[in-house]
Amino acid sequence: MDGKDCLDTDINLGEFYAQLPQLRETGNLPTISSPSISDYLEAYRELGKKVRSILCVTYSSRLGMAYNAATQAKEMVKGELGKVTIEIINSGTCCGAQMLIALEAAKAAAKGKSLSKITEMANNMVTKVRQIFMVEDLYYLAKGGRIGKARHWASSTISTKSLLGLDASTGGVIVPLARAKTKTKLMEKMLEIAKEGNRSKKLHAVINHANVPHEAEELKEKLLSHFDCAELYVTPVLPLIAIHNGLGCIWLAWYGED
Repeated sequence: MDGKDCLDTDINLGEFYAQLPQLRETGNLPTISSPSISDYLEAYRELGKKVRSILCVTYSSRLGMAYNAATQAKEMVKGELGKVTIEIINSGTCCGAQMLIALEAAKAAAKGKSLSKITEMANNMVTKVRQIFMVEDLYYLAKGGRIGKARHWASSTISTKSLLGLDASTGGVIVPLARAKTKTKLMEKMLEIAKEGNRSKKLHAVINHANVPHEAEELKEKLLSHFDCAELYVTPVLPLIAIHNGLGCIWLAWYGED
């Protein structure tokens, strides 16, 4: 960005959101890259000084090279970290859904569960968590090459908002779900999908958004009115997600307690 490499966690989010429309108009969108092997090596070595086991939960291996890099780094530090054990989970998703998997793993670790038990539980969570998201237009996903099976929608001349899915049930790739002229209609569809199989269950959910806090709050209130929520988090997306989805995107991830 502006000729410099930077972590998306180091960028001022408000300033970035304000710049993004102009960056699109000038064709100067920032480029992004996955965490490198050296990034994971550094993390493993630092953690290996103080822990006996490491669980790494990456975003979908179909979206980038993070899972492969994490796996290669694991092989490279074999024998270097003594008795430290490393397990890697391909979440098949990203954003809030990835967060829910990591949170459940952290809760299990806090209860003293073994790494093998935590890994088993996390892999089970991968199959349970669902995630859907709406975007204002598909320009950003198409330009970034992450559009998956919704590519045919990107070439449409019809002006609509799009609802997409991304989790283990979609094979870790983005799939098209619905289109509508308004986000209100798509928000209703989001609730309809979330209700499938979860009407009587406690819901654990995460809402992510790109610079639309009022719309995220509206979705939160709708969820609270339809579900008994054990957990419900609302957070803005970091620049990397905004670059791939544009401002105004809203993500909803959830799973229902058994």
